[in-house]
Amino acid sequence: MVAEDQEDLSDRTMSFRASVPPRPLLEPDAHLLLVHAENGPPRHIPLNVLPLTIGRSAPSEMILDGSTVSRRHCRFEREGDRIVITDLGSTNGTFIDGQRIDTPVALNDGARLSIGAYTLNYHRRSQQELAGWEALDRELAEAHDYVLSVLPPPLTSGPVQAEWCYQPCTRLGGDAFGYQMIDSQSFSAFMIDVAGHGAGSALFTVTVANVLRQGMLPGVDFHDPSAVLRGLNRMFPMERHNNLFFTMWYGVYNIADRILAYATAGHHPAFMLPAGATQPVPLGTRNPSIGIAADRDVISARESIPAGSSLFLFSDGVFEITDTEGHDWGLEQILSILPVMAKPGGPRRLYETVRKAARPGPLEDDFSALALRFI
Repeated sequence: MVAEDQEDLSDRTMSFRASVPPRPLLEPDAHLLLVHAENGPPRHIPLNVLPLTIGRSAPSEMILDGSTVSRRHCRFEREGDRIVITDLGSTNGTFIDGQRIDTPVALNDGARLSIGAYTLNYHRRSQQELAGWEALDRELAEAHDYVLSVLPPPLTSGPVQAEWCYQPCTRLGGDAFGYQMIDSQSFSAFMIDVAGHGAGSALFTVTVANVLRQGMLPGVDFHDPSAVLRGLNRMFPMERHNNLFFTMWYGVYNIADRILAYATAGHHPAFMLPAGATQPVPLGTRNPSIGIAADRDVISARESIPAGSSLFLFSDGVFEITDTEGHDWGLEQILSILPVMAKPGGPRRLYETVRKAARPGPLEDDFSALALRFI
């Protein structure tokens, strides 16, 4: 018998619930800059320690080389949960999404910054998003390295010498070029420019370049530029390759008789500069771009190459720029400065000349310039 002052618990169901751990505090967003490097993958700069000053030399904490960047160019600071950028009276200015700033500006996610010749993107990401983004960035960096791996090393000796400069306008470009001995007396060279940019164009570019490097056109004589262009047309019709097509210059130089056979497909000419000359000679033929017309005949031509001559191959990204005064360049503007390519380090000198003439920010297209010198 239960005492009256005691509660009977025998008929009650009792349950126990584990204590709920406190919810973790949300991790703060990450603020970072994506710096697009020349001829290399972009690099991430976390904005963890602020203020941060960008300039070309100390005492700036982040250094960007080059004369287009002022010694103390701009400063990043935190205001609440936002990042604010201030131009520090730089010579060439600080631009956000194409607009020069003269007062402090709070950055929005994805803002595109132009600091001299450099392009940076500001991003605000959760820690989870950042991890996934960095994984993708590593994969794109590997793809960029693979594109570079199909480009040939410079040639500093032999009957034909070669050097080049390659600067994609995005992380993955659509240009490629190459050269090699077909046999003991025949030297081939090519320049291709695939329509568009990004991963799709880059993968297509590498595919075409590898076909040419390895001679993978069935039944095609690689000594014959017309046959090479016809073979590429058969292999790469645009309707079977995501509507991608490409322009091309292809030539074969016979070392014994000093004759260059060449053909172009939708591409501007290459230019030969004989020793001692000041006016380059155009070498090109009129044919449609590769992938557009598979069964058309191809026109080729031949040219005698005097000893000491140079041959310049380049993509249209070399001359399709807007200069600092807002004028659009074309092929004729580049011809006056093209002879700089004949000197040692010429392709790089040409890039620096074009980069200096162009308005701030990245070039509008991939820059590919190849100089061949015939001994």
